[in-house]
Amino acid sequence: MKVLIADDSAVLRLALSRLLERSGYEVVVAADGLEAIQAFYTENPDLVLLDVGMPKLHGYVVCRLLKEDPAAAHVPVLILTARDSAEDRYWGQRSGADGFLTKEMVGDELLDAIQSALASRALTDLSLPAPVSRSVDASDVLTRVCEVLDRKLFEATIVNDIVAVGVRGMDLHGTVAEALSILHRLVSFDVAALAMPADQRMVIRFQKPCSPADFDEFRSLCSLRSRQYSATELVASDLSVLSPPGTRFEEFIDYSQMDRGWGEFAAAPLWSRGEVVAVLAFGAHRAGGLGEGFDRNLRMIEHHLATVVDSARYHQRVLEQEARNSLSSLFD
Repeated sequence: MKVLIADDSAVLRLALSRLLERSGYEVVVAADGLEAIQAFYTENPDLVLLDVGMPKLHGYVVCRLLKEDPAAAHVPVLILTARDSAEDRYWGQRSGADGFLTKEMVGDELLDAIQSALASRALTDLSLPAPVSRSVDASDVLTRVCEVLDRKLFEATIVNDIVAVGVRGMDLHGTVAEALSILHRLVSFDVAALAMPADQRMVIRFQKPCSPADFDEFRSLCSLRSRQYSATELVASDLSVLSPPGTRFEEFIDYSQMDRGWGEFAAAPLWSRGEVVAVLAFGAHRAGGLGEGFDRNLRMIEHHLATVVDSARYHQRVLEQEARNSLSSLFD
């Protein structure tokens, strides 16, 4: 097994190298963040020990770059640092690190952490292709840093937009419709819907017209996923369909359209307070139509969207109760 040690302290690199070599590991060293990235792709280590405060590239940046690369994300990265504040541990977790160790833990605790991380990796390695070494220069790393920063800014903007929907005080229908509109900036789809099994409602957004048969199939798939995720007895006809305010559902059902079926369909449960509050579903007529990075984008927004939907459902119940109370008072 090969371990990459990235630390700007020559003394610590030597001490760690000797400790790991005595335990049977092959060791590769790097003195700064840039060297760490370059050594990772040329040496293909099985695990990375990463300092935080390094020249050229901060350790958290190195970790994030590796974890954002699908070809590298499965390799365990252990943060090994003299810092031990709550902030440091938080950023270590947010950067995707598989473990956080302080430099006082050098010894048996470090060896145990390495063995545990490698054992966890072995469970996923069986399905992965063999790594291919490649040369990475400074400009490649800078380009990758810029790409990741751009993506994180984009993600933060989308998340902020979704959260902002929840504080506008709209009714449930309007809130969900606005959220689906925002999601179209992130995910390519022909049809998207958010089904709420407990409310027996489904808000749907069409990007392209579809045939009646294709719509019926889409609603059936949504009800099936709703039953699976929420254990709610629900059939397709139970879901009342709502389109975005200002549009009519009938505008998008085109009887002249051919039945094309759904080349790609995906759904995810939205959890809040220990229960499935809704099921988010996407359909595309052609295979691959949901776009590259779909799963990653969905993971990014699903928690925030679940919170917004849960809040909107509660707000809707309050509005409906107030309306019932007002009507009752008229007849008292």
